[in-house]
Amino acid sequence: MQGMQKMPVVVQGTGELLKALRAFEPDLAKNLNKEIRAAMTPVQKKAQGYVPGSLSGLSHWQFQTSGKKITAQTSAFAVKEFPKFNAGIVKAGIRIAIGKQKKSRSGFVSFYRISNLSAAGQIMEMAGRTNPDGRDNPPSHRSKKTGAWFISHQQGKLNGIGKHRGRILYKAAEEDQGRVTGKMMKALDTTLHEFQNRAQARSAWTSK
Repeated sequence: MQGMQKMPVVVQGTGELLKALRAFEPDLAKNLNKEIRAAMTPVQKKAQGYVPGSLSGLSHWQFQTSGKKITAQTSAFAVKEFPKFNAGIVKAGIRIAIGKQKKSRSGFVSFYRISNLSAAGQIMEMAGRTNPDGRDNPPSHRSKKTGAWFISHQQGKLNGIGKHRGRILYKAAEEDQGRVTGKMMKALDTTLHEFQNRAQARSAWTSK
């Protein structure tokens, strides 16, 4: 998913509604964003709660730091060093984002999303999703055993379906059982009706 793990919820026409709200009823747009953030926050908090404070059997992957500074070890863009795990950084990287994101390769545009942004968080989220027993065609038997060991010591199983599976954000979303989607749809529907009512009232006033 272009460098981050996020929960996909597709709602047609959201972009057009938000554009109209910002142009004609900015207070409705602001309130809608507030309601959707409130609806998404329980899933965000639950996902953050699934980040372990320590890693049994994977102490070599963990480093201790009191801050959240991006370094060569934590950056999603690290090239030479494998990003290491720190619970505080991973939790801080599970974020709610509101605002239009550029179109993905599949043609979708995101307006509201919860993302697992840290490099270590993405590794923990996805490890073993493609190859449960380690890498395909490894350069050595030892490297495959190392990969299998790393995957087997991740806390929790993969939750979700197909490519949409993970241990942290996807687990929280699956346990939410669609409640956040229902709240978001209700907020969108309520806002749309209020927008339509205001437009009709304005039209009736100007036609007098």
